[in-house]
Amino acid sequence: MMGKKRPAECAPEVDRHKLRRLEESVTINPVYVDEEFKSRFSQSWTRNEFLQGEDFELKNRPFPLAVLQRFLDENEQSANITKQLEREFSVMDWKRKQMDLYEFYQTVDLCGVQQPTLARFYRLLKEKVLPLIQEITGIQLTHVSASCSMYNAGDYLLVHDDLLTDRRIAFVFYLSPWDTHRKWSPLHGGALELFTADENVLPIFPVTDSIYPQNNQLAFFKVCDRSFHQVGEVTTFEYPRLTINGWFHGPVEEHSPPPSSIIIDMHYFGPQPEEMPLMEWINNVYFIDEVKHNIQKKVEMFSEVSLEEFLIPEIFSVMGETLRTNADLQWSIKGPAHLRKYEILDFGSVKCGPLADLHKLFSSRDMFQLLYDYTELDLAGPKVKTPKCAIELQRWQKGCYTVLGDSSSYSDCTLDVLFYLNAQDNVGVVTYLVPEGEQQPSSNSEEQDDDDPVLLTVYPKDNVLNVVYRAEGTTKFTKYVSRNTFLEQQQQDEQPENCHNPYTYILACSYRE
Repeated sequence: MMGKKRPAECAPEVDRHKLRRLEESVTINPVYVDEEFKSRFSQSWTRNEFLQGEDFELKNRPFPLAVLQRFLDENEQSANITKQLEREFSVMDWKRKQMDLYEFYQTVDLCGVQQPTLARFYRLLKEKVLPLIQEITGIQLTHVSASCSMYNAGDYLLVHDDLLTDRRIAFVFYLSPWDTHRKWSPLHGGALELFTADENVLPIFPVTDSIYPQNNQLAFFKVCDRSFHQVGEVTTFEYPRLTINGWFHGPVEEHSPPPSSIIIDMHYFGPQPEEMPLMEWINNVYFIDEVKHNIQKKVEMFSEVSLEEFLIPEIFSVMGETLRTNADLQWSIKGPAHLRKYEILDFGSVKCGPLADLHKLFSSRDMFQLLYDYTELDLAGPKVKTPKCAIELQRWQKGCYTVLGDSSSYSDCTLDVLFYLNAQDNVGVVTYLVPEGEQQPSSNSEEQDDDDPVLLTVYPKDNVLNVVYRAEGTTKFTKYVSRNTFLEQQQQDEQPENCHNPYTYILACSYRE
């Protein structure tokens, strides 16, 4: 579970007297309790100034953050204390944390930990580190919460600000005591990555700064409405990213609320009056009355249907070729970073050609009519009022994602239409979840599936029209695309031409009555 290298499993036994000495010697490096250091640090923190020394750095952008190397007072070469902490990591109980925002392992809070060196470290946090940080930051602190975290290859934690209840200072203590792997680099991933917030207090791309793991290193920062950060995906298979992390808590500051930010996911518009010859575009089987009836029944029963070979093959081939070869297409990253990361095509720059026609097809009054035939939603027909749609052509690659976001984004019933081009495994996987509060606990222990919040998962497949009716409150996210996905794809891909186009494209349409 802890990666290929697990030195604790093959290390010689440590005698009890040595263990006792280790426990008693878990102390802060004297450099960081020196009065001169504390005075210089406190002054720079208060003034929001950059400060750097031989083993420490206080950053002031994009928000105040300190990195203290050689934080514990230990022999750097032998690293006995951090090695013992790592040994105790090996016998902890780990729980897999897996959701839209993260994938990694974590323990329970260390307040009741039984492992001796970890218990001593936790006491150090409470009795020595808390008052030290309170003194050098001027922030009143009352207590600490801490746990152990482990990120294996492919694990990550996406953008967030840690702003919750009484969290005042967030901290991360890094363990990487292996003799050949004390410092991490961009090749290994796992960096603490910092984001700048814009005038609306929303995090923007690209990453502003990165702090890579290093053995016996402590990083801490003030939790605020601009403290956006993430843990970059761990890319090494050789070692896990091990940390002791948590928060120092204290009285909540009274401050003015940030400016209100209206995040518009999609821009809706009415059906376009220009006629589209649907039968020249769409597989003609989908115009047969009996097939339409069967589609409508399936949507009524399951709220979704997948229509394979939807576009005429020649049309679909032209679309794929255009996306692969047209270097003039204008793409831009869509944020904000705490909600999503993928690229979208500027349809305004595509005045003519296959992709402009694709946009016309899915926004046409004729397509609204066809979807009415499939779903009986009032997108056309005698009861139609003001139907509308939103369309994006998205470009996905490694590192792209969406998260659940604010539930207010899902306050309306919507018909989602997803259509993949150059589909690749695990790139653009969309998961729909039960509306909050509608999950019912099962009284039958054998009916475990009743507690599963997942309603539906849409997997990428070329030339398949996925039609999903999303009821009010139903949420969705698109799974983070791991860099390992592309490594596996390159190894398994038997079609060399795919190597020239690493992207998966998703035509994402939303229709409302």
